[in-house]
Amino acid sequence: MVSPNLRCGGVPMAFSQEDIRRNREYFAEKLRAERQLTDVQAWVKNERGAPEIALLDTRSRDAFAKGHIPGAVSAPVGELSQLASRLPRDKELVTYCWSKT
Repeated sequence: MVSPNLRCGGVPMAFSQEDIRRNREYFAEKLRAERQLTDVQAWVKNERGAPEIALLDTRSRDAFAKGHIPGAVSAPVGELSQLASRLPRDKELVTYCWSKT
């Protein structure tokens, strides 16, 4: 549904005010739950082995074997559901892969 009252550059927007509010809340919560790349880099540099963090390498096992961040655990994305019961419950789980997302 296009809202004639909401415009961006003179073009009617396809979202209502309520849609915009809900999207804003959703993405704000999503961002609060994510660590930034710089956070992980700082952990690796300064806090390796920090007891409150478990670093999970979600790349393939082959990629992990060729090189990984010291202290990380291999947890390929395709195996996460099987590994879930063995992951620590008392630590913040931080994942990394090939990309920044």
